[in-house]
Amino acid sequence: MARQYFLHLGAHRTGSSSFQLCLHENRASLQQHGYAVAFPARDGIRAGQLALRLPAPRHGSKDAAKMAEAARRHLTEDIAPDADRNILLSEENILGSMVHFQNATFYPASEQRLTALRQALDGPVQAVLFVVRDYGPFFRSCIRKRMEETVETDFEAAAAAYLAMDRGWVEVLREVRDILQPSRLVVARHEDRHGRVDLLRQLAPGLEDAALTPPSRSLNTSATDRALVELQEIYGEGGKLSRKDRRAVIDAGQNDPEPLGLTEFTTRELRSFLMRYERDLMRLQQEPGITLI
Repeated sequence: MARQYFLHLGAHRTGSSSFQLCLHENRASLQQHGYAVAFPARDGIRAGQLALRLPAPRHGSKDAAKMAEAARRHLTEDIAPDADRNILLSEENILGSMVHFQNATFYPASEQRLTALRQALDGPVQAVLFVVRDYGPFFRSCIRKRMEETVETDFEAAAAAYLAMDRGWVEVLREVRDILQPSRLVVARHEDRHGRVDLLRQLAPGLEDAALTPPSRSLNTSATDRALVELQEIYGEGGKLSRKDRRAVIDAGQNDPEPLGLTEFTTRELRSFLMRYERDLMRLQQEPGITLI
């Protein structure tokens, strides 16, 4: 029987790091239940082995085919050489990068990337878990993450792009459904604060009696406004920081949590984002093959 795949696809800024830590800390129990666990070495989880390279908007069909084949080898040779072992995979970058949001395009390479991923899988997708979030807090969190890593001085222009975004959750989830063709596509709302163990049980069957524990610590602590100001000053002067030095600035900034108004949408903008989000949730409830929990 072909192996089955169980995929957690993010989205960004919806607790993916803590979900991956949950996988890491419960990997022995998951392995006992027949799962090979795959997640990237990111955000302090050094044991991660997953390293998928999928097409960007600039890549053509030949490059995409090569990436799909490389991903297939990675999954079947590095992650789970045992063909009878199912793969439980978590990666928030499957749909693409957040950088395109600045141009009012919502994961523009998602179709290419999902198609390459489907070609890389040597068995059916049994289940997909995806977490959505209200667009206002989502985009705010995205630009703040970007500000941690590069110079970003024009929040008003970014806000205008977010408000003019070409599409949203419904469109990308339709692609997930139609391209990956999972037996189950489970969508959770970030605002509901589902426990990581609860989401894991939603994704992977056979874990009802498994001894699973929630993540033991917090990961990917967000930068305060004060830390972002310091980082932006460094980047604005042409400075570069290692991941360790950037993390030190962010950690030091936790001592000064006072908001400075760096990335605040107006009340009207937040209302607009929320209205779009609520409309999209209603649309998702009507979509065949998608279960909103």
